[in-house]
Amino acid sequence: MDVCSGCHDSLHDSVVAEVEGKIYKSCPCCSASMGQHVFYHYEDFGMRDMGDGRYIVQSWCPGCRVKDGHKPDVCFTC
Repeated sequence: MDVCSGCHDSLHDSVVAEVEGKIYKSCPCCSASMGQHVFYHYEDFGMRDMGDGRYIVQSWCPGCRVKDGHKPDVCFTC
């Protein structure tokens, strides 16, 4: 299992963090590539319609989902 070099948690799970009242989320794909959690603004991820009235945040950042290399600006890492 790949673990973060900063916090030692799994890189394959998203981590949500609140810093100074702002919400951030890690991208598991970017994090696994970097060897540490890579955080972006929560709203950068977009929402997914589950088809049953629920909407959940996307797991991967937009750049990783479409594999076009256009990723949001990194806010911070572990």
